[in-house]
Amino acid sequence: MSDIFTIDTVAQAFGQQVQQPAFKPAAWHFAELMKQHPNPVVLEIGCDVGDSSQLLLDCNPNLTLYTIDPYDDYVDWNGNMLNNRQELYQRVIERFKPYGNRFNLLRGISDDVDIIDQFEDGFFDLIFIDGLHTYEQLTKDCNNYYSKVKSGGIFAGHDYTVIEGVNRAVNEFAAKVDATVMQGDCDTWFWIK
Repeated sequence: MSDIFTIDTVAQAFGQQVQQPAFKPAAWHFAELMKQHPNPVVLEIGCDVGDSSQLLLDCNPNLTLYTIDPYDDYVDWNGNMLNNRQELYQRVIERFKPYGNRFNLLRGISDDVDIIDQFEDGFFDLIFIDGLHTYEQLTKDCNNYYSKVKSGGIFAGHDYTVIEGVNRAVNEFAAKVDATVMQGDCDTWFWIK
């Protein structure tokens, strides 16, 4: 297994425009990287409707995905009340049945010790955080899961520039672990551990 990932920056370096699809799930950038990995194991914190989950699973037939989401009704970072989460949970379960044991949904909150302790340190090739978008929760997620990503793996998340609390938590945690934050497509942040 190789821990080397190739990142195509031709468009950035030479100013070439690359045609992009009209809709890209948040994990678009990382699905491209996971295509190169022989047997990636990925953790996604925050599954919601499952667009990023499906993109990741479809990018590599050997990818195994663990995702955490409580599917509780709540008020999001933008003040919107998200209702009918139990119904959404049922739709997600149906959507991912064809993936069998490659899709593993852990229903709960990401800072539940029973969930955290299911994974050994260095277990994941990619951790993608797109859960509760508060400064406090993102700080907890970074502290609770950073050890779970392999050396050479990718630690990443979503909504880096649009949510101040996400930006602040990511920048503070990156400084704590001496990492340089990079930005990918779809307002994502990441670094290689």
